[in-house]
Amino acid sequence: MHSVLIFGASGLGRLVLDILRRNQNVSVRGFLDSDTSKHGRSIDGIPVLGGLDETPRLIRDGITHAVVAIGDNPTRVALGERLRERGMRLMSAIHPLASIASSATLDEHVIIGARAVICIHSTIGPHSVVSTGAIVDHDSRIGAGAFLHPAVKLAGGVRVEPLVTLCIGCSVIPGRTIGRRARVEAGSVVIRDIGDGSRVTGVPARVVTDENLDALAEIPAQVARLRRAAAHAR
Repeated sequence: MHSVLIFGASGLGRLVLDILRRNQNVSVRGFLDSDTSKHGRSIDGIPVLGGLDETPRLIRDGITHAVVAIGDNPTRVALGERLRERGMRLMSAIHPLASIASSATLDEHVIIGARAVICIHSTIGPHSVVSTGAIVDHDSRIGAGAFLHPAVKLAGGVRVEPLVTLCIGCSVIPGRTIGRRARVEAGSVVIRDIGDGSRVTGVPARVVTDENLDALAEIPAQVARLRRAAAHAR
C-alpha cells in the first residue's frame, strides 16, 4: 500500500482525496499547503502537515508518493517537479467512474474526475487535470499541465498545447488547436485555432482583451441595477 500526500488543501485537493479514498492500495497520510494558516488543521479528516519544507521528514517517515492538487497550471507543474527532485514519486488520481479507452495514453501524474470520458487513441500529458464530466474524443492530444474544467467537450483530433485552461462547459470542434497557455472562457465554442497565450470567449469564441472581460463581468451588476430602477419606477 502506498502512503500518499496531497499538495493543496482546498477544493481540488478534497476532490483528489475522494478519488484516492476509493483506491484500496492507497493510504492518504496528509495534505501539504503553502498557506501557513491551514497548517495543523484537519481537512475531511486528514491533517495538514505543513508546507514543501516538510517533505524530507515525511519521506523518512515512509510517505513516498504525492499528488499535486493546485488549480494554477504553472504552479502545479513546478510543484510536481520540485517534489520529484526531493525524492517523492508522483502518482495519478483517477476516479473509478471515469471511462478511459484501452488505446488511450495517460502520462504520469494526471487527475481524472468522475464521469470523464477519454476516448480511443487520445493522449493526456503529465500534470494535467480532466475534471468531472469532461469529454476528450478520439485522437485528441492534451499537453502537459493543461486543465479541463467540468463538462468541457473536445471533439475528435483536437490538440491542446501545454498549460492551457479550458473553463467549465466550453466546447471545441474537430481538429482545432488550442495554443500554449491559452484560456477558453466558460461556455465558449471554439471553431478556429487559438493562438498561444490568447484568452477567448463567446459563441463562436473570439479573442478578448482584459478590458472586454471586465465589461462582461460587469453585465450581471448592470442588469441588477436596471431591475431595481424598474421596480422603483413602478
